[in-house]
Amino acid sequence: MWYKIPLSVIIIILAVAIQVAYLSSFGTYWGSFNIVLAGLVFLLYFLDFRWILFFAITSGFLLDIYSSLPFGIFLISLFATVFVLEMLLSSFFTNRSLYSVLSLGGVAVVFFNVMFLIISGLTYLLGVNNFYISAGYFIGLVYQVVNVLIVLAVLFFLANSFSRKFKPNFIRS
Repeated sequence: MWYKIPLSVIIIILAVAIQVAYLSSFGTYWGSFNIVLAGLVFLLYFLDFRWILFFAITSGFLLDIYSSLPFGIFLISLFATVFVLEMLLSSFFTNRSLYSVLSLGGVAVVFFNVMFLIISGLTYLLGVNNFYISAGYFIGLVYQVVNVLIVLAVLFFLANSFSRKFKPNFIRS
């Protein structure tokens, strides 16, 4: 039990490091992979909500450290996204199918980016930030949705072949 927190922190650091240092150095398409968001969506099906909040806060903190934007934008965006995803998972997407995983992934990307734009827009209005949105941002958003859906589909099929979590249970009489 004691090894869960250090192991979780190492996994979070690796995911953030891969996203920030490796994937963002590529072009528009390959740089739009959001490993942290895809991981949070996928882990919602396996872990307790407290662990997901831990992952979201730690990931947001690390992403804010590497960002040139005001501190807290990624943290608040990930935190709000996880709350919305948990509400949707417990209310609407309860069957743990591929469609529910992909739907939650699409909602996660769109909601995360909307929260990011709202918070960065507020900091721009307050004069703290000089973040400008260009047409390339929305092309990157489409790429990000496609890439997160691809990553989630691959993770779903891997988990489906190795775990019983996503397999339907039938009642035998």
